[in-house]
Amino acid sequence: MKTTPSPSAAHADSPAGRPLPLGICIGWSLGTLGLTTFMVGSYLLLRFMTDYMAVPPAVAGTIFALAKIYDGIADPIIGSFSDRSRSRWGRRRPFLLGGAVACALTFMLAFNAPVVSTEAGAVAMLSALLLLHATSYAIFAVPYMAMPAEMTDRPAERSKLMSFRVINGSLGNLLGGWATASLIAFFGGGLAGHRAMGLVIGLVIFVIMIACFQLTRGAKLREAESHEHIPYRQQIAGAVRNRPFVMLQAAKLMLLSAAGLHTASAAFFVQRRLEMSDAWLGTIYAMLTIGTVVAQPLWLMLGRRFGKRRTYMLGGLFTAVTWLAWAPFGPGTPGWVIVAIGLAAGLGNGGIVMISQSMLPDTMEYQYRSTGQRIEGSFAGLYIMVEKLGQAIGASLTGIILGLFGYVQGRAGAEVVQPASAVTGITLCYSLFSTLFLLVSVAIMYFYPLDERTMTLRRKLSAGE
Repeated sequence: MKTTPSPSAAHADSPAGRPLPLGICIGWSLGTLGLTTFMVGSYLLLRFMTDYMAVPPAVAGTIFALAKIYDGIADPIIGSFSDRSRSRWGRRRPFLLGGAVACALTFMLAFNAPVVSTEAGAVAMLSALLLLHATSYAIFAVPYMAMPAEMTDRPAERSKLMSFRVINGSLGNLLGGWATASLIAFFGGGLAGHRAMGLVIGLVIFVIMIACFQLTRGAKLREAESHEHIPYRQQIAGAVRNRPFVMLQAAKLMLLSAAGLHTASAAFFVQRRLEMSDAWLGTIYAMLTIGTVVAQPLWLMLGRRFGKRRTYMLGGLFTAVTWLAWAPFGPGTPGWVIVAIGLAAGLGNGGIVMISQSMLPDTMEYQYRSTGQRIEGSFAGLYIMVEKLGQAIGASLTGIILGLFGYVQGRAGAEVVQPASAVTGITLCYSLFSTLFLLVSVAIMYFYPLDERTMTLRRKLSAGE
C-alpha cells in the first residue's frame, strides 16, 4: 500500500525547508574537495602502473576497471547500511570519519607500492591496493551523497548547495590535477616524485575530510527509525521504478565514461602528444578549475530560467566543442592555446557537473513524495555505483585503446620512445572518443522527465494542499 508523508513533513518552516546556513554549505561541500582530490589524483595511477610498475596498459586499465566495478556493486549495500545506522553523530557522519582515515592511507599506499620483479607480482599487489582504494572512497562518498536530501526539501536550496559542491570539486581538480603534477615535478619527477606526492596529498585529503566531518555536526539530518526498515531488494526495485532516477543514472553513466576517458588520458596527452612537462598538465587543471568556479553564477541563473534538463544539455554541448578543440594540436602548441581551451572546458564543465548533481536529491524527493519511502542512502549508493562504472569504462577503455595502438610500458620510469600509433590512440581517447560518450549523455538527458513544476506539484499533493 502506498504511503504518503504528513503535511508537516513538507512544511516550509520545517528545518529541512529553511534556507541552508552558509557554514553548513561550506562544511558539507568540503567533502567533495577531498573526494575529488582523491579521485582525480588517482587517475595518475594508470600512468604510474604502466610507466613505473611495468604493467601493460591493457592490463592496468582492466585492473582499474575491475576495482571500480567491485566497488560499484558494494556501493548500494553501503548506502542501505547507512540508512539503518544509529550513532550519537547521526546515521551518515560516522562513515565520513572512517572514510577520511581510509582514503588518506590508501592514497599514500597506492603511490608507494614497491617495484617488484615480475608482472604477475605487480598485478596482484596493485589489484589488492586498488580494491582497498576503491572501498575507501565508497565508505565516505555514499553516505555523504545521501545527506543533501535530508538537509533541505527545497530544489533551489539543493542547487545552491551543489554549486558549493561544484566549486569545491573544481578546487579538488586543482589539488588532484595541478597540485599532484606540480608536486611530482617539485620532488624531482620520476618514481621518487610520485612517492613523495602520494604522501603529501594523502595527508591533505585526510585534513579536508575530517574538516567536513566536523563542520557538518550542525546539519539537519534525519535519524533512522526502527519501524521504517525496507528490505534491500525492495529498495532497489523502488529505485528502478523511479523513471527520473533511471534517466539521470543513464545520462550520468555516459558522462562519467566520457570524463574517465578524458581524465585518464590527460597525463599521456600532455606528455606524449604535446611533449610538455607535467607542469603543463597542472596548468590545464588550473584553468579548468578557474572556468568552473567563475561559471557557477551563470549556470545557476540558466538553471532557474530554462530548467535543469535544458541547462545540462547546453553545458554538455559546449563542453563537447572544447574537447574536440584539442584534436589538431601537438608539439609546439602555444601556451595561450592551452590556457584558452582549458578555461573554456571549465566553463562548460561547471554547468553539467552542478546541474547533474543537483538532480540527484530531486529524484530522492520524488521517491519520497510518490511512495513515502526514505531510502536516500540506497539511492546515493546506486548513484555512486554508476559513477564507479563510468570511471571503470573510461579507465579500462583508455588502457585497452592504448594497448591496441601499440603503447609500450616501462619500468621504474625508464625512458621509452612511443610509436606514432600510440600517440594517435592517446589523442583519440582525449578528444574524440570521450566527446562521443558525452554527446550520448546529452541525448539521454533530453528524455529526463522531472522539472521544478512537477516537484512543486508533488510537494503540494503530499502536503494535502
